[in-house]
Amino acid sequence: MTPRMKPRKKTVSPNVLRTLIGLWMLASLGYWIAGVVDAWQLRVHWDQRVAIPFRFDADSRRVTAVETEAKAAGLAVDDRLTGLNGAAYSGLAQWATVLSESHPGDILDLEFSRPDGSSASGTLTLARPPYAFGNSSAMMFFWKEFFVAGLLPLVCLLIGYWVVLSRPTDRNAWLTLLLLTFPSVVFVNTGLATGVPLFLRNFWYQTIQLAGAPALFLLGVYFPERSRIDARFRWIKWVLLGLFVVCSAFLYPTIYTEYYSGGTGRFLTRASDLSSTVINGLNLLFVALYLLLTLDKLRTASTADARRRLRVLTTGMCVGMGSLIVVFVVLPHFGITGNDVRYYWVRYLGAYLFMVAPLTLAYVVLVQRALDVRVLLRIGSRYALAKASLWVLQVALLSWVGLKLLLPALRDREPTPSAIAGSVIFLALVLAMRFGVRKRLQQWLDRQFFREAYNAELMMTELSDEVRRFTETKPLLETVAQRIRETLHIGQIAMLLRRGESFYLEEAIGVASDGSLALPAQSSSVRFLLNSNQPARLYRSDPDAWYLMAGTAERRMLDQLHAELLVPLPGRNRLMGIMCLGPKRSEAAWSRTDLQVLQTVARQTGLALEVSELAHSLAAEAAQRERINRELEIAREVQERLFPQEMPNLPGATMAGHCRAALGVGGDYYDVFTLEDGRVGLAVGDVSGKGISAALLMASLRASLRGVTLDSPRDFANLMHKVNKLVYEASASNRYATFFFAAFDPKTRRLECVNAGHNPPVLLRRGKVIRLEADGPVVGLLPNAPYTEQALTLEPGDLLILYTDGISEAMTHADEEWGEERMIASAGVVQHRAAADVLRAMFADADKFTAGAPQHDDMTLLVLKLDADGHSSEAALSLEA
Repeated sequence: MTPRMKPRKKTVSPNVLRTLIGLWMLASLGYWIAGVVDAWQLRVHWDQRVAIPFRFDADSRRVTAVETEAKAAGLAVDDRLTGLNGAAYSGLAQWATVLSESHPGDILDLEFSRPDGSSASGTLTLARPPYAFGNSSAMMFFWKEFFVAGLLPLVCLLIGYWVVLSRPTDRNAWLTLLLLTFPSVVFVNTGLATGVPLFLRNFWYQTIQLAGAPALFLLGVYFPERSRIDARFRWIKWVLLGLFVVCSAFLYPTIYTEYYSGGTGRFLTRASDLSSTVINGLNLLFVALYLLLTLDKLRTASTADARRRLRVLTTGMCVGMGSLIVVFVVLPHFGITGNDVRYYWVRYLGAYLFMVAPLTLAYVVLVQRALDVRVLLRIGSRYALAKASLWVLQVALLSWVGLKLLLPALRDREPTPSAIAGSVIFLALVLAMRFGVRKRLQQWLDRQFFREAYNAELMMTELSDEVRRFTETKPLLETVAQRIRETLHIGQIAMLLRRGESFYLEEAIGVASDGSLALPAQSSSVRFLLNSNQPARLYRSDPDAWYLMAGTAERRMLDQLHAELLVPLPGRNRLMGIMCLGPKRSEAAWSRTDLQVLQTVARQTGLALEVSELAHSLAAEAAQRERINRELEIAREVQERLFPQEMPNLPGATMAGHCRAALGVGGDYYDVFTLEDGRVGLAVGDVSGKGISAALLMASLRASLRGVTLDSPRDFANLMHKVNKLVYEASASNRYATFFFAAFDPKTRRLECVNAGHNPPVLLRRGKVIRLEADGPVVGLLPNAPYTEQALTLEPGDLLILYTDGISEAMTHADEEWGEERMIASAGVVQHRAAADVLRAMFADADKFTAGAPQHDDMTLLVLKLDADGHSSEAALSLEA
């Protein structure tokens, strides 16, 4: 079962956090800079400062020690200070101003009282402090101190800023920042500050010093997970912290009165002393509790990663803090001190070994997965030793070449060509070592000590090139999943591909599934991948916002997949799939190099999936097109069978007809058949639309016509009414047809016809053009429509042309229509010839006019030609134009 997530805690606004970080950086950096400037003044310009003439207790103002100049003014131990330079004593702030603004030789007026209560006064001349830098210059002494007491606190501050800026909402990051600010107040004090800067710097100094031990205690409680002891006895933490806050509340008034009120009263002094004692005890207790909680977590932490973090942190703290204890506490007992010039290097060694502690603290807080201490030590020490050896070899080589090439040139008073050449060669060697050899040596070194990572990167790069050759999805997914598993040592991999509105599991290694695992396209994880187009890390101990917004079902599925890293598989314009990776067997975190290489493979895989999908789509489309073409060919053959296969023999007349569809099958219709009474039926129709649908309606129209003419009707208006009704009932509301039907009696040459919205047939008679206009609406559009019958007697030599608009509206490439006038003129030229010749000539003229332009509509002609002499002739068959 998926563990139930804890309710989300209220988080501080990002703007508030950014403001707090900015204020903290301003305060801590300002304090450090002011302290370094004061140290410069006190060391480099020591001769402009004054020596402290006497010392006294800040609370009672009792003098505890006097120097020569103070003794000369009559001041003695146990005297009580009452005034400075004619002003009543007001506190340490006044005394700090006197010392900061005075110069050697200035006069200081003192007012004080004797132990017997009598008042006294005196004047002393402030002296220059003694030279305290040994054999070093003041400047050199400052820099020696700076590299320990100045630079190391700054590095700690910068590490703290880095940690909190990387994880501004992490409580442990803020505790780390507080702990790494502590060295700055240990090595840097209030210095020469006066006035408001003194107040601010003193407040910061006291606050950070007080907060150091509680911050360490809280780190022991919450890092890397909450202590089980605190979970059971949380009241202990709050009691200790509450007592610490109460005691601290007594210290601040005490400090204020010491600086600005001339000392504290008896009650406040006693309260302050008691508070200081309790705070010192609590500080020791906080350190002890930190050690206790850490040792307990080393044994009981819930995850292996938490135990590794604690081992790394404990080792780093032991090295860092232990080096300070050894160098500054243990070794001085044996006469080895950092102040001794012979052992000054010991001080630097201890100080810089101390940096292991803050670096380790930052590492365990920031890294997603910590490496084991042994791994870090083994790789780090060997790598550092190898780098140092390479550096020594480079220095030795350059030194030897320099001695051989540059030393002779330096001895010569006038440069010789050989000396100049030697200098040029040396310079070229330095540049080669700096920009060429050094980089290659570094790459070689990285390959030797991080060979597994290097080989993994190389193999993944080869895989990204290999996936381009796949066109089948299954082998592609199998190859990618297997290679990533072997290269990065991952136990679980799942490949999800888009199908519709979800991403379904298609390939998996180490994941049990019944095939129903799917991520909806609108799920939180998919939306995050789409918006960021970057891999999404999933650490459940420290989840990102997208995981917190995920629903229960989505979290359950991610748990089933053991997902720790989600990598998008992008196509050109859409997300093709998602690759879910479980944890590494080494439990190491995903490095930046891992993510970069996986992204490269994912991009190539996504494009390969898109190519595969396109190939399958094209293949399916080709198969579909082939199937449609076969069906169209069958439909064309069926439609051809519906047209007249032979024309009836008519005495004194010939007939010819042909339909050329625009799309293989079409909606144009013509028919010629013999009625039972000997007449010949002639029909032409044009169904709305093109293609299969029009062809089906044409077949319905033919069937309807053949049905209603079985009894050789004479009432053509009623016949057309029946056809209209049948077509109306058999077709969709937006389907209709123009239709012309006529019955020709070859004995009497009598032609009876009805026109339902069709192009008027044209009768050519001795130069005259007679049109058989429409006398009713189209069929199939209205349930009931009126139609009127027409009748006329044809004469020898008449030419009757029944056509559809595909003939008259045949267009050129410039969209110019052939038109009825050109059509009639074409027929007039061959009017004296048989029907088949007329048909062939009209199609040829139409094609000549269009000049190869695409045919936009079905083209149909039915021609009836009466012989000029009135004798019979054979009927012409339907022709293929």
